Amino acid sequence: MIVTILGKRWKLSFTPLTKADGYCDPPSQTGKRILVDSRLRGEKRLEIIIHELRHAADWSRDEEFVERESSDLARVLWRLGYRREDDN
Repeated sequence: MIVTILGKRWKLSFTPLTKADGYCDPPSQTGKRILVDSRLRGEKRLEIIIHELRHAADWSRDEEFVERESSDLARVLWRLGYRREDDN
């Protein structure tokens, strides 16, 4: 799937990963990708998707900020009932 964040496009893919739960290429790279481990489920999957999208939106943020923000946003959205159909 192609996603657009602040006017730049990434190919978002779900695939098994071994070294991290997710990955985002820098905004300046040609052929940008965002990868999310396909084995993740539930709130953790939501958190990692948000995490990688936040990197895409603001590459200058440090990892600690992105981790805390993504965790908080995922927790709020999960409590509001946001789910994938296959998470039920």
